[in-house]
Order: sequence, then C-alpha cells, then structure tokens
Amino acid sequence: MKTFIITSIGAIALLTLLTGCNDTSNQQIVESQAVTTLTSIPTTTPTPSLAPVPALTPTPSHTPASKEESMQALIPAGWHILEPFQGGRAIAEGDLNKDGIADVAAVIEKNTGKDEASPRSLLIAFGGNNNTYTLSIIADHVILQADEGGVWGDPFENIIIDRGAVLVSDYGGSNWRWYNKYRFRYQDQDWYLIGSTSGTYFTGAVTMEQADEDDINYLTGQFIKRKTDEQGQTTTTKGNQGKKKLIKLKEFNSEDVQ
Repeated sequence: MKTFIITSIGAIALLTLLTGCNDTSNQQIVESQAVTTLTSIPTTTPTPSLAPVPALTPTPSHTPASKEESMQALIPAGWHILEPFQGGRAIAEGDLNKDGIADVAAVIEKNTGKDEASPRSLLIAFGGNNNTYTLSIIADHVILQADEGGVWGDPFENIIIDRGAVLVSDYGGSNWRWYNKYRFRYQDQDWYLIGSTSGTYFTGAVTMEQADEDDINYLTGQFIKRKTDEQGQTTTTKGNQGKKKLIKLKEFNSEDVQ
C-alpha cells in the first residue's frame, strides 16, 4: 500500500514538472515571436519636404537712373556734348512739342583726335516719363566748326529754347564782325526754320546795335531791315516779302538762308 502511494506521488510530481516546463517553453516561444514581430516592422523615415521653387518673374526693362543717363544714350558713339570756352555745356531745356514735359536741344561734336576742327551737329530730343528722352532729330549743317569763326575764333555763341523754339547763335570775324541767329520750331510733325537774324558791322566805326541787319519771320513773310551809312546814320525798313515754303531743319544750310 505504501509503495503505491509513493509511486503515485512521484508520478504526480513528475507530471507537474513536465507541465511547468511546457508552459515556460511556450511562454518563451510567444515572447520570441513577439520580439521577432516587432523587429520585423520596417522603420518609417519621413520624406524630406522640398524647398518651394520661386516663381519666375520677367526681368524689368532698364529705366535710366537720371535724365543725364538717358541723354547720353542718344549721343552717337564717338561724339560728346560741346563744352564751349565760356564754360558749361551747350545744352538747353524747355518744352518744344507742347506736351508739358521738358525737352532738350544740344550741340554735339565728334571726337576726331586730330588738330583739325571736328564736325558738329544739333541734337534735339523729346522728354518722356521716368527720366527718358526720345531722339527727335540730329541736324548736321546748323552748327559751325571751331575754325569757321575767322580771327575771332570759335564762332559758336549760344543755344537756348525761347518761346517753344530752338535758337542757335554764332558770331565771328575780325575788324568786320558778323553774327547769325536761327530759330527752329517743331510743327506738323517736323522741324522747320521759322526765323533768322543776320548782321555785319565794322568795329572801328559802329557798334553791334548799329550793324547792318536783316530779321525775317518766315511764317508771316514780315521782315525788318536795318542799315547804317558812313556817317553813322541808321535807317530801319519794315515790310513783307511774302510767305515762302519753309526750310526743313534736316535740309538746312546757312548758305540757303535769305
């Protein structure tokens, strides 16, 4: 009887031990599977965001920083604005096309680099918005060269804008002096000679105020002629020579003016 009880107890103990081993083994398997499952899940790496591409904008057209820059752009290569001996530059400002914006007229001279006198031209440009100028005309036969003034020297005297017109003046000679003033105006989409004043006098006898002078208004045909005799007596005659076809500035030549 005792032998049976001992045997039974031993069997029960062995069975319990085996069951405990199986539970431990199963728990290890589950934990191992859990670890395997966790480690097998791929790590998610966030995709880096791309920097936004800036929108392309059109390059703005160049706006001159100043009127001087715009003016310089109109002068032909190898030329410059004349700086006469009186000082300053031969340039004038004023409204020439009646749009309320200042325009410019200037005398330009070629850079020849030689001892001989350089060609000169009259340049006129219309002013616009944002410091801009638009070239209107370059006339080649208005401004005398530096060696065309005789003993007096450089004959260029002045350029101004007067009453909406460009007025160019020259002066030269020796004992006998001469002078000219030419007035050009913009009308009918072009430039025309509308008036001239020309005179001569002998410095040893009379003054410039007594010079023999012809003043003509080509728009109306009216003229004023002044003459001083050898005794210094001055007479003035007024009249009308009739209207004639106006001379275009582009075709102007002082020898054609009467």
